[in-house]
Amino acid sequence: MHLKERFQNNYDFLRILAACCIIFLHSFALLGKYNSEPLVQFSNGRINFSFIGLSIFFCISGYLIAKSVVKSPSILNYLWKRLLRIQPLLIVTCFFTVFLLGPFFTSLSLKEYFSDFQTYSYFRNILPVFGIQFTLPGVFLHHLDRGVNGSLWTLIVEERMYLIMTIVFLYRKDKSNYFIVLIILLNLFYLVNRYFFYGEMLPYFSGSAFFYSLLFLNSGALYILNLRFTKNIYLSIIAGLVGFSIAVVFPKVDYLYFMSLPIAVNSIAKIRGKVNYAGKYGDFTYGTYVFSFPVQQALIAKGIVNPYLLFILTLLIVLPMAVLSWNFIEKRFLRLRHMFK
Repeated sequence: MHLKERFQNNYDFLRILAACCIIFLHSFALLGKYNSEPLVQFSNGRINFSFIGLSIFFCISGYLIAKSVVKSPSILNYLWKRLLRIQPLLIVTCFFTVFLLGPFFTSLSLKEYFSDFQTYSYFRNILPVFGIQFTLPGVFLHHLDRGVNGSLWTLIVEERMYLIMTIVFLYRKDKSNYFIVLIILLNLFYLVNRYFFYGEMLPYFSGSAFFYSLLFLNSGALYILNLRFTKNIYLSIIAGLVGFSIAVVFPKVDYLYFMSLPIAVNSIAKIRGKVNYAGKYGDFTYGTYVFSFPVQQALIAKGIVNPYLLFILTLLIVLPMAVLSWNFIEKRFLRLRHMFK
């Protein structure tokens, strides 16, 4: 996204808000206090702050990735940009996790830890598209969730969506809508599976991965269909939020999420205002998201049991890490995005 264009929308603000929502929910869930999370209580368990955060992430990502596909000169250029955005920080994070966090918190001896094959198989997380490993030998064994970085599961979905979006390159020249037809068919399949087979025809299509994948694809379809939300923006926001509210109150029509959330999120992103400059000093969202889960696990291991304190301490630790990550890792690699045309 060009710098001038970046400061004409709220995508940076919404992403950091989404990351904070996810960290907030994890602050309760990792302590076994999920039911005490305010939004869970308010909605009677229908939604939580992580749901809000992840929905924002995937709606934004689907829209902007579709834009990247359409504007990229080649598949190689598109995939190279996606690689530069995700993998460099993951490589650093995996090394940090395996060689610093793991040895400090493992219940094994250092010899046992470093001689265990699973210590090194953790590096598969550098390429989440092929699946990830959540645990390290002897680390956080007594926690409710033994995962070192449970948040990485979303990157599996994200990267697989990146690959699926390459289908757009097949029709860019003749402007056919084969990809849109595919997305429509997936939506129809969800409806059939959800309402006629109660999610049992193919259970995978009732899971979280498919839910967020469909949010991603529907948001991408909005861009491909040239729906820019610059006209009647507040009407779009109201329509999206009304649809979302209906889906929350009446779970049997939860399909409204797939239509309302992409419209609401990407409409809100187009509002002009001071928060357009939320990313003026950099994009700290990815670092905040990737670092937060292991930091929370480390704080819990050190005896933090109050979810609100856990949330505040996590932000105080993670935000400086995210700033350093952006300036010394992410931004520098992104300068190479034009290496391949």
